[in-house]
Amino acid sequence: MMVFKMMYRELKSSPRFVLIFIINIIIGLSGLSVIEGFKGSFLSELNKNSLRILGADLALNSRVDISKEKIELVSDMLPGNMMTKNISLFSMASSKDNSRLVSVRIVGEEFPFYGEIQLNSAEKFEFINPYDAFVYPEVLIQMNLNIGDTFILGKKTFTLRDTIKDDGQQSFRMGSIAPRIYISNEALKGAELLQKGSTAWYSYFFKLQTPINSAQQSQIQDKLNDTSIEVLTPKESSAQVGRILKYLNDFLGLVSLSGLFLATMGLMYLYRSFLFKRKKDISISKFLGMSNAKVMQVFIGQLLLMSLIGSLISVSITPIFLPKVLSSLNQLLGLNLQFNFSIESLLAPFIIGTVGSTLIGLPLILPYSKASFGNLFSFEDDTSVNHSRWYHFLPVFIFFYLTAIYLCKSFIIGSMFTAVLVVLIVLTFSFGNILLSKLSYLSHTGKLETKLAWGFLTRYKNSTLFIFSTLMISSMMMTLIPQIKDVLLHEVERPLKENGPTAFLFDIQPEQVDELTGVLSNSNDLLVMSPMVRSRLIKINDRPVETKLTAVMTREQEREVRMRNRGVNLSYRDQLDPSETLVEGQWPQEVYNPELDAVAKVTLEKRYAQRLGVGIGDSLEFDILGIPVTTQIVGIREVRWTSFRPNFFILFQKGVLEDAPKTFLSAIRSTNTLEDQKLQMELFKKFPNVSYVDIRRIIDKVKIIMESMSLILKSMSYLVFIVGIMVLFSIVGHQILLRKMNINLFKVLGLNRGRLNKIISREFLIISFFATLCGIISSTTISFVLSKFIFQSIFIFKLETVLFALVLVPAMSAVISYFGTQRVMRSSASEIFSEVS
Repeated sequence: MMVFKMMYRELKSSPRFVLIFIINIIIGLSGLSVIEGFKGSFLSELNKNSLRILGADLALNSRVDISKEKIELVSDMLPGNMMTKNISLFSMASSKDNSRLVSVRIVGEEFPFYGEIQLNSAEKFEFINPYDAFVYPEVLIQMNLNIGDTFILGKKTFTLRDTIKDDGQQSFRMGSIAPRIYISNEALKGAELLQKGSTAWYSYFFKLQTPINSAQQSQIQDKLNDTSIEVLTPKESSAQVGRILKYLNDFLGLVSLSGLFLATMGLMYLYRSFLFKRKKDISISKFLGMSNAKVMQVFIGQLLLMSLIGSLISVSITPIFLPKVLSSLNQLLGLNLQFNFSIESLLAPFIIGTVGSTLIGLPLILPYSKASFGNLFSFEDDTSVNHSRWYHFLPVFIFFYLTAIYLCKSFIIGSMFTAVLVVLIVLTFSFGNILLSKLSYLSHTGKLETKLAWGFLTRYKNSTLFIFSTLMISSMMMTLIPQIKDVLLHEVERPLKENGPTAFLFDIQPEQVDELTGVLSNSNDLLVMSPMVRSRLIKINDRPVETKLTAVMTREQEREVRMRNRGVNLSYRDQLDPSETLVEGQWPQEVYNPELDAVAKVTLEKRYAQRLGVGIGDSLEFDILGIPVTTQIVGIREVRWTSFRPNFFILFQKGVLEDAPKTFLSAIRSTNTLEDQKLQMELFKKFPNVSYVDIRRIIDKVKIIMESMSLILKSMSYLVFIVGIMVLFSIVGHQILLRKMNINLFKVLGLNRGRLNKIISREFLIISFFATLCGIISSTTISFVLSKFIFQSIFIFKLETVLFALVLVPAMSAVISYFGTQRVMRSSASEIFSEVS
């Protein structure tokens, strides 16, 4: 009971401290609370619509049609089911004015089993005429069509009957390369869209009497024993649809964690200031018999109570701001997310705020709990310097490290993010202390205001370095996101600027290659014509490939499983493409001879090999239309995928795949947009099965998405800056408290308030300028490393981006330092000497 009374008394006696502490928690946690609230709304929307998104209880998907025996096998395992078949493929649609790539979908009579395909006219979705078509609204704009108009698809003319309002997935589609068109199964056959080797996806949907569980799903996958067949439940289907937004949310979480990290630094300084003012009370209490354990209990209890209040307020106001955030995101990304309040989505920020804020106090309280009675006669805050040890801060580090991994769902990215922050802090304090000691001579040269400013900087080293670290991280986050965006946009646009392809064609049949080559050579540069053979990976080093996605996986683990659990496209060529580099092993020059060579030789793309966990000398076995082909890896290639040239994860040596059923991919370049439109129409007339993808249009879509996401991330980075300013205010307040006697002594010695303000302003301008400069250097270095070694692109540096931060951060710091010191500046010297008395 005594502990609670002391907790109450201490907090009641310091209302200003309690208020500022709680406000710091609220602001530091606000970004994370909003992001988790957004994720909660997003996941809730996905879960709520998961049955509508998939349209069934279970689906089997494959790039090749699934055999009747396997469908019957699954049906026998799920008694009382209903089943229907859907087909999806890409094709070219042509109107009077132009032609466009479209995604054609053919649905079974009963599909969807859950929800419905809604039309804008509110009529029922049904094919009265077999050659009616229902389209996404953007088709009307792209092809200059109206309801009732006709267009050509394949070898038939279709009538545009209505537009789709919602089909379960429309609200979550971002950046798809082609709008969707629904046609009937009869029309698919009549238009002859499906030809040998055409790129299509076959899906079988099941409606079950009871929902399928994970054990049944695994059993079905095991019975099928075919990695090219994907077994999907509603939950997995909704997760696939929302994968892009999940990645965005993960990175937003990291940016918000930066704000929380800065807020934590501010809280450390605030609490350090509070303990400094209470050190004599602590010593008196210990003198009267209070144990170290009781001291710890009192102050930890205070921390926990304030952390609970701040975290609770932060998560409580999230439902107020989240609808506005969702409205902005819907507008930017073209979504239709609805606000859904979820306790689970607010639990994570509440726990992070409460536990994190409490943990930071432990290494600060510990030295004060062991303080001697000498503190009764001390005015210096040397307690933590004498007794704090680096390992006291390990729990805080471990907590934030685990939080980073949790927020970004990636061990690698979470580790890199934490490592960058830790390295910056360690380097700042390690070299900063040495540098400040070397710069102490500046306190003896120049004008009085400048000498005293440098004197404060070099005397209070820890405080200087805390302020420096806070502003450095704030400015780094402000400039890092725009710089990375510039690098990515340049890499995306690079093919168009460096004689890369402007379009590529696929589903080219072998007998069409010569004629198509002749057509293209008349007006365009034919860059490449690549064969493509469908297959599936069945063995790695003689071990069957059997992989499943589980509920708890990092992004890297999910990606690795998907790489193993997919059909693969194979190809072959005489030499390396200009967008490829051999980084390990050798390029197979000789032609495969089945009588002399035991296995065929292949080269793998570098990251694909890493995800499979294979290297030079390992063996892979493929199933090519039922024929097993064993291969050995002899080379590893690095591919620049943003070249938009046809590239493949796996390339065979010549002499293996030439007789296998195949289609061809082609990349072409044209500098005349008008000629491109004429070419599309000519290709459509002569080769209606060949799909034409306009790379310029794809790049424009990618740029729009990147700009939208960049705006969201930049908004969050400015929230980090606001948190940094709040932290600065807290640290300035603590510093002025420590210097209260010095400032008033200067007053006694004749310095007026104006000159004292100059001293403080110069001090913080010096810190903020060099902190911002180091933050800019750090962000530029990170951007340079990412562009050179991760994106393998040209580094882009824009001066206006960094100049904005270099002006804004010092200016705001000067303003904050001015207002943060006025309370002490207004005090009279007599107040200080009365306190001493």
